[in-house]
Formats: sequence, C-alpha cells, structure tokens
Amino acid sequence: MKVLKQQWSWQDWTILTTRILWSASVLLLMYRDQPDFPFSVVLVVLLLCSGVSYVLVPGPYPRYLAVEVLLTGGLCLLFVHQYGLTRLFLPAVFTIAFYSRGKAHYIALPLTMAAYMVSAADSVMLSLSHPLIWQITTDALFVYGVGFALQKGAGAINAIRQKLALTKEQYVILQQYSSQIERMTLLEERYRMAREMHDTIGHSFTSIILGMETMKPYLNSQQGEVKLQGILELARTGLEDIRRQIHQMDPLEEELPLDRALIQIVEQFQSNTGIRVFFRTMGEPYSVMKQAKHTLYRCLQEALTNASRHGQASSIQVVLQYDPVQVMLQIQDNGRGRAQFQYGFGLTGMQERLASLQGKLYLDSQEEDGTLVTCILPNQAHEGSQQIHILLVDDQPLIRESLRLLLGEEKDFHIRAAGDGQQALEICRADPPDLILMDIHMPVLDGMSATKLIKESWPEIRVIMITTIEDVSYAAEALRLGAEGYLLKSIHPKELAATIRLVNGGGTMISQDVAGHLFHDQKLNVPHNPYDLTERELDVLQGLSQGHRNKTIAQNLHLSEGTIRNYISSIYLKLQVGSREEAVEKIIEERLIP
Repeated sequence: MKVLKQQWSWQDWTILTTRILWSASVLLLMYRDQPDFPFSVVLVVLLLCSGVSYVLVPGPYPRYLAVEVLLTGGLCLLFVHQYGLTRLFLPAVFTIAFYSRGKAHYIALPLTMAAYMVSAADSVMLSLSHPLIWQITTDALFVYGVGFALQKGAGAINAIRQKLALTKEQYVILQQYSSQIERMTLLEERYRMAREMHDTIGHSFTSIILGMETMKPYLNSQQGEVKLQGILELARTGLEDIRRQIHQMDPLEEELPLDRALIQIVEQFQSNTGIRVFFRTMGEPYSVMKQAKHTLYRCLQEALTNASRHGQASSIQVVLQYDPVQVMLQIQDNGRGRAQFQYGFGLTGMQERLASLQGKLYLDSQEEDGTLVTCILPNQAHEGSQQIHILLVDDQPLIRESLRLLLGEEKDFHIRAAGDGQQALEICRADPPDLILMDIHMPVLDGMSATKLIKESWPEIRVIMITTIEDVSYAAEALRLGAEGYLLKSIHPKELAATIRLVNGGGTMISQDVAGHLFHDQKLNVPHNPYDLTERELDVLQGLSQGHRNKTIAQNLHLSEGTIRNYISSIYLKLQVGSREEAVEKIIEERLIP
C-alpha cells in the first residue's frame, strides 16, 4: 500500500473507486433480476481480478493491457457461459481507455472492442445483422469515448496544476530575490557605517588606550596606577562594545579565563549526554592568548564528541596543566579505543588549529582501553632567550612612540621605528629586521604597497599588519600579499608581545574579531551564505544531509531534540522550504555545506 501511495495520483484512486462501484452496482442489478448465481463469490472474484490488473497501471501500458484483456476478459467470458452475466467487461473498457495514450489507441481500441463483444454476447454466435451486435458495439464505443474524454480532462487539470506550481515557485523565488536585495542594501549601509566608525571612534579610542599605557611608568602612587588601570579597562570595554554593536557579535566565551571556559563546555556536555566528566587544573593559572584559548576550547569540544560518539565512553577525565613554557590539555576516556587512528575532519581540524599556534597533538589509544588526547601549546608570553628585532611602521607619532615604549619592556625585543612605508624599505635595505609591525594607511607609501615590496625582496621578514580598521577586505588583501598576521591596535600589550613571538617562530595570527568576519562565509570552503544561516544551523544541515534523525543530530551536537526541532524550523523558514527532502535538495544544489 505504501508503494501505491507513492506511485498513484488522485486520478488513479478516482478511477479505481468508480470501477469498483460500477462493477458492484451492475452485479447487484443483475442479482435482483436473476438471483440464481452466487453473488458474493462473483463479486469478490471480479474485484480481485480487477485489483490485480490495476496494480500494473503505474508500469508499462502494454503489460497492463495484456493482463486486463486476458485476465478480466477471460473471467467475464467465464461468467457469460456459466451464469449468463453480460456487460461485466464495461468497467474494464472504461479503465483501458483512460490509461491509453497516443498510438496505443490503435491496439487498445480494437482489442478492447473484440474482448467486450465476446464477453457481452451469449454463447450462441450472433450474425452481424443482429440488432444486439450494434447495441453492444455502441455501448463499448460510448464507454471507451467517456474514458478517453476523462483522460483528456485529467491531463488538462494536471497541466493547470503544474502551471500553478511553477507560478508559485517563481513567486517564492521573486520573494527571495526581493528579501536578498533588501538585506544586501541594509548590509552595505551597515558596513559603510562600520568603516566610518572604525576610522573615527576606533582610532580615537586606540590612541587614548596606548597613550594611557605609556603613562604607567610615570605614576608614583599605587592608587594612581589602580585608577589608570580602571580607566584603561573602561576604554577597552567601550571599544569592544562599539565593535560588537556594529557587527552584532556575540561576546562568546573569551571574556572568561581559560579554566572557566573549559568548565562551561564540560558542564554543558554532561547535561546533554549524561556522561561523567572529571575536570581538574594543575599548576599556577596565567593568562593565555585569545587564539590559544579558542583553540583549546574547540579541541576539548571535539575530543568530548569523539569520546561520546565513537568511543562510547561512560567516564572522561580532563586535565588542564599550566607550565611556565607551555599549556597542556589532556582528555582521557574509558571507551572502546582503537589500535589505529584515522585522521578524519575533526582530528585534522584539531591538529591544524594547534599547528597554527606552534602546538602539538598527541593520540594514544588501545583496543578496549580508552583513548588519551593531549594538546600542547607553547606559552607565547614566556620571554625567550633569542633577541627579536622589530620594526614599527606608523605615521602617528603618539601611537608609534606608545607601542615602542610598551614593547620595549620585553627583554627579548629590540625596537626600531619608521614613519611610513618608504622609510621601512630603506631600513630593510640597510639592516633587515626579523619582524615588522605595519600600519595600513600612511603617506608616501601605504602599508599594503610596502608589504608587497618587502615580501618580494625579503620574503624571510615576517610582517604583522596592525591597524584600527576592522575590515575583512583589508585582512584578506594583507594575507594575499604575504603578511603573517593582522591585528587591531587595541590589543592588550601582553597579547601583542605573545603574538610577535608566535609569528616570529613561524606561526600566523589574525585578530579574533577580524577572523570571525573573514572566515564566516569561507568556513570549510563553503561558498557565500545567502540565507544568513548561523554556524549551528549549518551543523544541523550537515546532519540532515547525511540522513540522520533528530535524535542522532541532537546527540552529535550535545543538544536536546526540542532544540534541534527549533533549529530545523528556522532553517525551513530561511530556505523557504517545507520538508527535509526539499531542504537537503536545496543545500546540495546551492552548495551551502561541503
């Protein structure tokens, strides 16, 4: 029955119902005139025979026609000779005419007429001049014509429905285009305002912050230092609030210390899965870079997911160890384990995240003995023994001098300064530095052009773009020219120093604020996202495309089934679809997920 529902249309069900009622009515009238035949037996056999032939309707028409004529026609012929029941083949004539198409009429019409005339006549052969022959022929032609006319009418109705569906689809597309144009207009205006505010308010805040940082050595009282620190924190908070309002960013977990951020993940994982997780910290905690915190955050998420989904663990131990030269995160479970590990998307992502910060990933797993995942990141705030020669390039004397004084407090930094890109080139020719902190907008020769020339002549020099402009296009262009980093001048001095050590050692770094915009539409090589799908909605879409049920998706993402249903409803609304199949088809066609 499920197959019939998938293959039959409403016209098929209507014709079948008409045929059943027609056959039953004819037999009932005959039984009233001559109640000497087994009514129930004849009715059941006739309906079963009709049903068997009707099942073949969705298939090839010649096969259906042959079965209908031989099976139903033979049965009607049997009833004529056995009980004298004529005209039982008329419903079959009606059905054959309805499903006949094109040249099939040349075979269906004469074959049906012959079968009906044989089954409708008595056992005595009639001559062509007998009036009954013409009546039988007229009845057959009339019923065949009615079936053929209904077929044309049904075809016209289907054509109208298809045109209405096409019109509706085009209307939906026009609505989507209209909403996209409106959204793009709003986004363009928002980005214009963001650039203006960054060029004005952002630059002013940054200058104030750097200026106050340079005042610390000149304060003689502890109370003055406390007040200045409070003003600095207020200025940084104000600048971050402005950026988040402009870009509608979520504060995320980065405001929390590393251990608290990891504990939040553990608590959420326990509540969603019921798996026991024991967390402990070793060593004296210290502040780590935002990017390092974000990397360990994602590594813990992936390790917990793997332990639950692949390892079937019931207990997990998480250890965060602070060491003067490195931070180590260990996740050990009591799951099934594996003798050999294949690096899939999750493990490869962990390895790449750690490698970008000069970190390491180690795996130790045995069959039925659990898995140990170890993530190690060097402490970039730890001063090294090697001197790093740094060139500051900025046309603003206040910012240039402030950065020089702040970075000069680091014992392993040797600082020089230049006022524009042309001066930076001259210094590189005379005595190339190890690393350059390059502003973007400068007179004579701007930062982008200077970076291009420096990378062409001295590719070994590491370049970090440091600016007040939080603009994705500038960041992308800087990376294309060969820069190893893109930071905002409002970065904390200690984090700036750690970033310099990281980049000088071979790593790369992009400000977390800029990276969130730079890779939002390019994450996992996904093309532009025209429907404003969030990262979590894309994760749910990934599960839908793989054919997972809501419960499986909820387990994989450590969420409740109700939350997954809410995400799916939001996805349907954004994609303008009404079912899971339509959503999967759309995301595959438009490549919204890999």
